[in-house]
Amino acid sequence: MINKIHIPDHLIKKLKNKKKLSAPIKEKFYWCLDILTNNTQHPSLRNKSIKGTMNTWEFSINKNYRCIYRKEKEEAYILAIVKQEDAF
Repeated sequence: MINKIHIPDHLIKKLKNKKKLSAPIKEKFYWCLDILTNNTQHPSLRNKSIKGTMNTWEFSINKNYRCIYRKEKEEAYILAIVKQEDAF
């Protein structure tokens, strides 16, 4: 379970900028964060750890976008919101 989510300033700016991410992506991202705080294993997230890393995870926003985050105890630190092909 995640009790607190930290979003860095540069991602908040990206979320506020209408040209960076579309409204449906932003809406779905916030929906995913709500799900993440209640159930990290919810099937809609397709949440999984990233191989070769420690405490770094990813979940699907939709079929084209992923969110990468670091999990420490009961807190999540959002690292990036990227297109799937740019993720790795």
